Amino acid sequence: MSQPPVPLRDPLKAAFLAWLIPGWGHLYQGRTGKAILYATCILGLYFMGMLMGEGKIVYWRWVSPFEKPEKFCIYYLGQFWVGLAALPALIQGTLQNFGHDPILGGLLAEPPQVVLNGLQAKLGKFVEIGTIYTTIAGLLNILAIYDAYEGPAFQEYDESTAPASTSTFATRPLGNASVKAEGSPS
Repeated sequence: MSQPPVPLRDPLKAAFLAWLIPGWGHLYQGRTGKAILYATCILGLYFMGMLMGEGKIVYWRWVSPFEKPEKFCIYYLGQFWVGLAALPALIQGTLQNFGHDPILGGLLAEPPQVVLNGLQAKLGKFVEIGTIYTTIAGLLNILAIYDAYEGPAFQEYDESTAPASTSTFATRPLGNASVKAEGSPS
């Protein structure tokens, strides 16, 4: 594949920035439209999910999925890819694993089980939907990170290898409208 039509600058830095804050990698590359689209959609989906779960659905705990599968936070594997918005959960989980108290006022620290049960009883399906929203936001950001790294998909068009037109239709402008030319059925 030849040179992309958009200068991508440093793809690794763009990919890291796209992970850190969705849209930043594209902004760094000068692709403002995509930056706004990704930031709005991914962060909007993530924060809507957080709102549905009252900010208590993104957290991480260090447990083996083989020893305690019911305690493993599988959703965080997707949520992590939102970047900076989900990173405090990993920090809080790591601190808790080593016996330290939460920092940042407990932001994204694992809530006690009684709080999670109360949240589920109070909000019902909103907790599950919010968890799915935050996870999907992270998974969508993986695609945005790849786009920041690899650049837009494109295909060069070579007229010499293009198939000949089999249509006898032709159009010619007539004021603000187009009219079919000779050889076109009515």
